Amino acid sequence: MTTVLDCIERVPILLRRIKESYPERRKAVSAYLTSEKVTYVDKVIFIASGSSYNSAHMAKLFIKKYCHLQAELKYPNIFVKYEAELELDSQTEGREVYVVISQGGETRLVYEALEKIKAANKPCIAITSDPNTSISRLAGLPVDMGCGQEEFLYRTIGFSTSTGVCCMLGMSIAAFNGTLDEEEQRKILDDYEIMTENLKEVEEQTKQWYERHKFSLLRKNTVMLAGTGDLYPTANEGDIKLMEMAPMVTRSFELEEFIHGPQNAFDGSMIFFLLHHRGEDDEKVRSIARFLKEKIGFCCVIGQEAGDGRDLPISSVSHYFFALEYVTVFQVLGYLIATDRGRDLHRGVNSVISDYIKKTL
Repeated sequence: MTTVLDCIERVPILLRRIKESYPERRKAVSAYLTSEKVTYVDKVIFIASGSSYNSAHMAKLFIKKYCHLQAELKYPNIFVKYEAELELDSQTEGREVYVVISQGGETRLVYEALEKIKAANKPCIAITSDPNTSISRLAGLPVDMGCGQEEFLYRTIGFSTSTGVCCMLGMSIAAFNGTLDEEEQRKILDDYEIMTENLKEVEEQTKQWYERHKFSLLRKNTVMLAGTGDLYPTANEGDIKLMEMAPMVTRSFELEEFIHGPQNAFDGSMIFFLLHHRGEDDEKVRSIARFLKEKIGFCCVIGQEAGDGRDLPISSVSHYFFALEYVTVFQVLGYLIATDRGRDLHRGVNSVISDYIKKTL
């Protein structure tokens, strides 16, 4: 029987396929924008929920820093009910492209957002796992998420491939704009390849760490996570993975926000994960970790440098895509904790919610 871990182990291969298809993806984006009489793109606006939202969030800084584009994120419900009319009915000419993300391709509110974008004659791209879904058929340009048919509700492959596709989409638009030359694209793609080759090592490091600490982890039901920069959306996705798979009560914060109001709720019943990338808020992470370990309870710093035996040192090697290495930790931990708790990941916990709220078309 296929497990979530089997899905996680397919991620490197599928991410490589996305890289290999980049020339075709870039060509398709250029042809679509040209057909829409777009000459230059200033901004990419992503509309998505849950892990799909987090994947766009993880790509956001990459798109802004290396693709020289503005990037914005919106939840479908807020866009459809509160913002669409204000944005789309504006008489000002914007140079933006809307991108909706739905792995299943049938999310009701994402479809409604796409209807409004299409009615306003705005360029619209849809990232889904199947070109035959309602959302793919409605979009101006359907884009393959690259995950294939994922066997579980709790997305691991789809999250990672969606992040990769969002980054490649940013590169494609930057290439269309003429702001990302061939040499820069090659450098980024080479680094992307290095990232895919390292994911198996991160998985093994996580499994070894879990075996040493699972007694402490399985005794607790509340998790706090914090990260900054590219690792803030990583913390958000780790939050969802542990909440839906374990399941545990989780909350994630940007690193600086973590030490303001939230710290008043810290106590020894919680697990704390601090995500750290070398060169980013080094001293702040060390100080927060020291406080949590000495005064509160179980704290683990996930990063390239271990402070003590509770920390999880991972061999992050990528310059542009290290967040995809870090998120592997939480995909694996979510699976391992759920398995040791006897959770059947083929089933939802409160699946009867669909009798009350219909989320798909």
